[in-house]
Amino acid sequence: MKIILLLGIILVFGTGNAQEIQLKEAKPGEVPFTYDANVFSKVEIESVAKQVVEEGSFPEEAPAHSCFHLRDKRSFPALEKGPRYFQPAYNVVCVIPLTDESVTDFAKSYPQLNNAAMKLRRLLARRPARFRFDKDLIDMPFNNATGVIESKVQYLNFKTGRGVLFLTQYSQETESNPINNEELTADFQGLSNDGKYYIAARLAVTHPSLPKGIDFTDKIKRDKKLLYLRKQEQALNGYADDSFQPSLRALKSMISSISTN
Repeated sequence: MKIILLLGIILVFGTGNAQEIQLKEAKPGEVPFTYDANVFSKVEIESVAKQVVEEGSFPEEAPAHSCFHLRDKRSFPALEKGPRYFQPAYNVVCVIPLTDESVTDFAKSYPQLNNAAMKLRRLLARRPARFRFDKDLIDMPFNNATGVIESKVQYLNFKTGRGVLFLTQYSQETESNPINNEELTADFQGLSNDGKYYIAARLAVTHPSLPKGIDFTDKIKRDKKLLYLRKQEQALNGYADDSFQPSLRALKSMISSISTN
């Protein structure tokens, strides 16, 4: 299998000042891809071992697969203060097989992944403007938190498949943190056309209108109806793709170049 990702083949990061992207090639094992050295310092490959479902455990099951971690050059103030409870955004692309010859029943060995693929297939056929986590889409890889918003929902084709890209922020709390620049995440969930791979990406995204991080959200009033989240969700929908950092246009360009051939 050869996966190719091309990031930053346009010259836009933000609206006012176009910045030339510094392309840097990385060849971790058999999976070469190009990323923007203005945003990411390096890429590291993680070989994730096979894990089948076990009774009473979190549904983290998946066949052996690879994830590619892009190290961000941006600072995250909350992380500098040491470990605390929140859901910081990070940068990772995972390519997860939907077949495994070592098991007799894939659906039984990997029920969460199998269910996620079926729901995503239905979602991509319907292409709704909004969807609900768990009911319409199971976010992969497993995350012991749920998305609290779905902004900038866009359906994209990549070289060998298709998927959905959206902005979200994860939380386990009833009243989650207001949307901020340490937790906002661009999430892509996709399937290869041949049905052999699930492509999942989570990428840290910021916007100048948002609080710098969780320590800058105290003045935003929270309410049990989550109106503060809905207000921010609607605001994000109204912003241009190029007003985000990195530009959503650049991220879409990266995703559209993925090939599983």
